[in-house]
Amino acid sequence: MNRYDEWIEKMKPLPRFNLQWYHGEDQYSDGDVEDVILQIIAENPPEEYVQAIESKFSWPSFYYLTHLRKNILNWYPFDPDADVLEIGCGLGAITGVLCDACKSVTAVELSKRRAAAALLRCREKENLEIIVGNLNDIVFEKKFDYITLIGVLEYQGSYTETQDPYCDFLKKVKKLLKPDGRLLLAIENQYGLKYWCGAREDHTGVPFDGINQYALTDRKVRTFSKKALSDLIGRSGFSHSFFYYPLPDYKLPTVIYSQEALPEKIGPSQMIAYYTPDGKTRVAREHDLYQDVIDNGVFAFFANSFLVECTDSEDFGEVSFVRLSSEREPEYRIGTRILRTGEVEKFPLAASCRHLEETLFNEQDMEAHGLKIWGSSMVKNRLVSRFCKAPSVENQMLLLYQNRDLDSIYALFDRLYEQVLQSSEQVSRRTNIMYELFEDIKPDYSGFGPVLKTGYLDMLLTNAFWIDGECYWYDQEWTIEHLPAKFILYRMIRYLYFENPGCARLISMAEIAQHYQLAALWNSFNRLEERFTGTVMDWKHMAESSVFRSNDIQTCAGNVNKLFT
Repeated sequence: MNRYDEWIEKMKPLPRFNLQWYHGEDQYSDGDVEDVILQIIAENPPEEYVQAIESKFSWPSFYYLTHLRKNILNWYPFDPDADVLEIGCGLGAITGVLCDACKSVTAVELSKRRAAAALLRCREKENLEIIVGNLNDIVFEKKFDYITLIGVLEYQGSYTETQDPYCDFLKKVKKLLKPDGRLLLAIENQYGLKYWCGAREDHTGVPFDGINQYALTDRKVRTFSKKALSDLIGRSGFSHSFFYYPLPDYKLPTVIYSQEALPEKIGPSQMIAYYTPDGKTRVAREHDLYQDVIDNGVFAFFANSFLVECTDSEDFGEVSFVRLSSEREPEYRIGTRILRTGEVEKFPLAASCRHLEETLFNEQDMEAHGLKIWGSSMVKNRLVSRFCKAPSVENQMLLLYQNRDLDSIYALFDRLYEQVLQSSEQVSRRTNIMYELFEDIKPDYSGFGPVLKTGYLDMLLTNAFWIDGECYWYDQEWTIEHLPAKFILYRMIRYLYFENPGCARLISMAEIAQHYQLAALWNSFNRLEERFTGTVMDWKHMAESSVFRSNDIQTCAGNVNKLFT
């Protein structure tokens, strides 16, 4: 008896484990590392995976178990009464999302070992059946409202033995859908920007393989360009396809654009690329190229991967944009999605909606102090507001930088600081939170200026709309009691320059800080910022993920130099 059979026998998971179509041999595997991951799954609940990964750390253990994997579908507006077919469930990274969102889930997996991992990972899900076998062999007793193909289509050259395997596979999948059903298909882009930068092709491990039409390998695996994929979907019989563009890719997305909402700018916080297994082949920094790609109108061609909604229904593309704040501690993880109807919804990703309720209270309290707020309301567990087409205050500030209008830049910062002072009552400067948190900061120091009873940390330039020369604040998640007002101004300046480093070409951040008498406070405020983010962010997860993020220019330059030796 295999180790996973022993775990299954011992734990008696609730999902049905169907071996009717299993032929006794696993047709797909990532090797013995799967046993390590299986052990982590069997011995830990999902909320403790981050801790468990640390003790058995590797790219596979991080990749297969990180909660970031859920982000490809945890925002999608599934019908709760739906039946879902998940083709290629792997080790169950997304299976639980489907079980929580829909009435019933049928998951298919080629490998018994991988299917066992999914079974143990979802051991409390009563609405799940896992079938081990090749989809091409299985006979289903019903049709489905949704079918997911996440990282599956590219392998059909090996598992569908026809002259046109990719198209024929999709045709078979389509027959399993109800008339208005939807296929959700995720796959890498053959011409993804990361590949032009030298990243290894995800399936063959060979740099520039897809760009060379897979002539460098012969592994019966391939991905597609946007046009080729769109044509393939059409040839398969689907009337409509709606393209989403997950960043950095569909595997670990933090932001998802769509054909109806393409990016105008991609800041550092939106583009957190992962590179494995090493940097030996990279010749350019991916992030540095995105603005040119966007400005030239070719983002869709160079997007690293696609998520495509395929259907015959006339109703598709309900969501146009998604942002997932999922690297926080569980109680603070939230998603934001913009709907075609013109609504913006914020929803919890991992816990209750308490944090969203606190956000609504913060906005209402600011409004009570005379500030203009872009209104929102709680609807069930979601914080809902109207979509606003007006530019952000950051956009207005960047326009002033572009026009090199220093006087207006300072005037706008002055106005914003006035609103900070207006947002809350002032309290005795002796109650300053800095004195309580840091013993080396003496209470007799008066340079901190006014102290607010409640400091609204999210009074950032990105969190206000610029409408008819007025600021309308929104998304006010965080507060600190007895906070120096200058700390909020510090955050405004710091995050403006972090997301827009080009601002320093006109005036440096240090000069702005000196103008507002923040220079002497900057290091102390950095410490407070670190203390705050330390309570909000999931630092153990971030430390694990940071191992795979290196993309320095020296590495790229060294690899380019090798071409000439």
